[in-house]
Amino acid sequence: MSSLDTSGSDPAPEHMVRTLTWRDGMVFALNMPIGLFLTLGYTVGAIGGWTAISIWAVACFFAFLQSHLFSEMAAMFPDRSGGISVYAYEGWKRHFAPLGAIAAFGYWMGWSLSLSVEGVVLGTLIEQEFFPDNDIAIRLPIGHELGLPYLIAIGAIVSAWALNYFGIKIAAGVARITGALLVIGLAVLVVGPFLSSGADFDITRLSWTGSSSPFDWKVIVVWFYITAWTTYGTEVCASFAAEYKDPVKDTSRALRRSALMIMGLYILVPYVVVGALGEQTIGANPVNYIGIAFEHILGSYAWLGQVPVMAAFVIAMMTATADGGRSLYGIAQSGGTIRQLGELNRYGVPGRALTTDMLINVIILIVLGEPIAILLASNLGYLTAVTLAVGAFVLLRRDRPDIIRPIRLAKPWVVIACALFAINTFAIAVGILNPGLTGYGGLSETVTGIGILMIACVLWYYRQRIQDKSTIEWRVHDDPLLPLDTATSEPAPVSDSRSHP
Repeated sequence: MSSLDTSGSDPAPEHMVRTLTWRDGMVFALNMPIGLFLTLGYTVGAIGGWTAISIWAVACFFAFLQSHLFSEMAAMFPDRSGGISVYAYEGWKRHFAPLGAIAAFGYWMGWSLSLSVEGVVLGTLIEQEFFPDNDIAIRLPIGHELGLPYLIAIGAIVSAWALNYFGIKIAAGVARITGALLVIGLAVLVVGPFLSSGADFDITRLSWTGSSSPFDWKVIVVWFYITAWTTYGTEVCASFAAEYKDPVKDTSRALRRSALMIMGLYILVPYVVVGALGEQTIGANPVNYIGIAFEHILGSYAWLGQVPVMAAFVIAMMTATADGGRSLYGIAQSGGTIRQLGELNRYGVPGRALTTDMLINVIILIVLGEPIAILLASNLGYLTAVTLAVGAFVLLRRDRPDIIRPIRLAKPWVVIACALFAINTFAIAVGILNPGLTGYGGLSETVTGIGILMIACVLWYYRQRIQDKSTIEWRVHDDPLLPLDTATSEPAPVSDSRSHP
């Protein structure tokens, strides 16, 4: 085993360690407000507060429906790490195996490559709040200059890796602390405008148009496509199925309750913040509008409000590292990418995959400098993965009807899954064909995203042909589903999702 996976002489466990509960899954899902912080300013400024809230509400409702589908599939694979990327691969490999690999790689893109931009934004917040007059900079031979925000970002990426590498309980413990800070900050942000004399709430500050009046349905769909990665992300709870104490109940509860929690936040926070500041102020300050809000509420103590926001970035980076690493590990275990990534370290986590994840993001920061284009490109991969995972629910029902399902949704959920698959596919198509409608990316980002996805096909081919020395099978049929543990081998008589809250 390589040095990336070992520390001392203790052997690596064969299975991931079951130490988490559904509450830990919900804490990791608290990373989702970061997506709201990063996109609210641009979205509200362009299409108005009411329109943005409506888009987020609809997307969160879709995420809630999808959480039911993912709960059933998670119960089918209680010992598999990687979440929906694994479900997508299992569902599609019997029809077109590379599509499953693309789904898994796209999912990794969506989570992992967000680390770079989150790190830079965190570094910028810290610099503006605590070191506004610094002149720290390292000039690289390639012409890119690493200022303090980039140095903080690299340190944050390495820290997120370390907190995950030495066991999931360490990351979960830190996440609980930062999660508590975030909840306090969100409470101040939501209640403050109604109590503080410096911030007054006025519902007339919300409109349906923003700066884009008039706009057509394509604009709405493209904004849905752009912001869906910020609302669908509660599926991250499924990535830890192999580490929950009760993989069936804990995964199901974490998925559904996180989806409802995020739905509430994505409606309430924009409503209050836009009503307190106004669309023009937020549109003109799409990054630091949160700081302005805390200044109105807390005055000279605004920095106290910024600390919870920074805490949210810590959660987001730990979660992105954990999920990205488990995605690579899960697809390697399934045979969809190079074998080396499918190893656990002595702490029961996918050390090689986590380390690979960390190194790629550091390289992105050093070489590219501005990672926002990669983040936008990764959105295509992420939505592709979610859509294929939803489709996998239908395929697994059809191809493997007799497999034990501790959670079995009623038949109407197959129709719901088909509808969600069609909606997501439509949004991806419109987003790809109209990348410049919002000014939030263009053709180059779309081409970059497609190019990154194609790397998945290369790695899948290398695994099959070079490492496994097997003939290329475009449709894999001889890979039976792994049986469940004997403790959960008897399926519960579940007719709908309400039996597992």
